[in-house]
Amino acid sequence: MEQYKFKSEHSQMIVDAIVEGYRDYIEHRKDRKKNMKISSAFAWTKGNFIESKIADFCVEQGFTHKKSKAGLTWDYLQFTHEDSKVLFLIKNAAYFNEYSFSRAKLPTGGDNKGALRTYLHDLSKINKDLEFSLTQPSSTGQDKFERVEQLCLPIPESQVSRVKEELEHFASTYNEFHILTYAIDEAFQISRIQHYLPNPHDNIAYFIEDLSDRISGAELNDSDREVLAPDMEDIVDPAAYDIQILEEEQWG
Repeated sequence: MEQYKFKSEHSQMIVDAIVEGYRDYIEHRKDRKKNMKISSAFAWTKGNFIESKIADFCVEQGFTHKKSKAGLTWDYLQFTHEDSKVLFLIKNAAYFNEYSFSRAKLPTGGDNKGALRTYLHDLSKINKDLEFSLTQPSSTGQDKFERVEQLCLPIPESQVSRVKEELEHFASTYNEFHILTYAIDEAFQISRIQHYLPNPHDNIAYFIEDLSDRISGAELNDSDREVLAPDMEDIVDPAAYDIQILEEEQWG
């Protein structure tokens, strides 16, 4: 999978932006906790801060970004590099299942298999003609995966042709679709960043590169952890439940 690695400077930009975006999120949580009677809902904004910081950083590296909608309410950013025709997304590793990337993994345990993310499978069709390694797709040591039938929420008839046109646009405009994930450890620090290439044929996200050794400045102090600790165990990010893609008209 060497041929699908990003340029070193692009990978470093993404890593730095994830770390700085997460730090901005923590500072925002501190401010809201200090100035509001209740602020627990801001725990759901972590992804917005991280993606916004990548959007700020990526311009100098030739990337653009587009705001899109997953499900009926959840917004996220798509990042594209016009020269290489690559599109990538950022996902929280806590909800990402590389062996069934279109199905969210919920960290709450039990038998809940998580929500189906049809838009991820649709975007992965950009990669339908790429060559994937026949070796185990990840470095995690997991040796089982689940193939799932793709499902989606009902959408109005008026939007069906629009969605189909957008998918055809993606397939004709971009050469590759990538997913990068970030993981937060028990100390509430960004500890792992990994790069994957989703395969639409088997629903597996194939491991490309571990970028964790590029992480710098992720250490938190006690006051940082204090604002995070009360909520982290109980809150499930709404992004874990995104299901169907509904594109926004506006480019960022």
